[in-house]
Amino acid sequence: MKTNINTELFKKYAPKHKLEIIESLTQEELLAITPKTVTRIVKEAGEGKKGSPNKHLTIRLSLRKGNNWNSTFDGVGIHKKRLYVSLYVQMDSTDTEKTEYYSTFFARGERYRGTCQESDRYGNPNYHYFFYDDEDRAACIKSILLEYVHTKYHDKLN
Repeated sequence: MKTNINTELFKKYAPKHKLEIIESLTQEELLAITPKTVTRIVKEAGEGKKGSPNKHLTIRLSLRKGNNWNSTFDGVGIHKKRLYVSLYVQMDSTDTEKTEYYSTFFARGERYRGTCQESDRYGNPNYHYFFYDDEDRAACIKSILLEYVHTKYHDKLN
């Protein structure tokens, strides 16, 4: 039976049971999460300035996932009522942070192809690419869900 994580996550279950539900989700069930659910997660567990609607949920290092190549998924946030993801990209001589709109990163049916540009010592642009397929993006969603439960129910899990 398919689990609808959009409703199951906010039901009154014990935090350990919520973790079990998240761990048992399939790739299709993880990719079925809606932006509305992620927005609620960020609003409830994210951090930001007091009174500001802008929030960011940073994924702890032990839960971060990536594309197993040159980038990791750092977190998800809300800025000016738009949902975005933040990525850490490793390049040849430097590393950088990259932000992308949530709807672009998790677009259905195609893998995400991101680019970063750096200049060599002569000022010529060098482009670096990183890719996220459905399996990588499902792992990123799983890390968001796990971070939400660990952050919101920190006292009950310890």
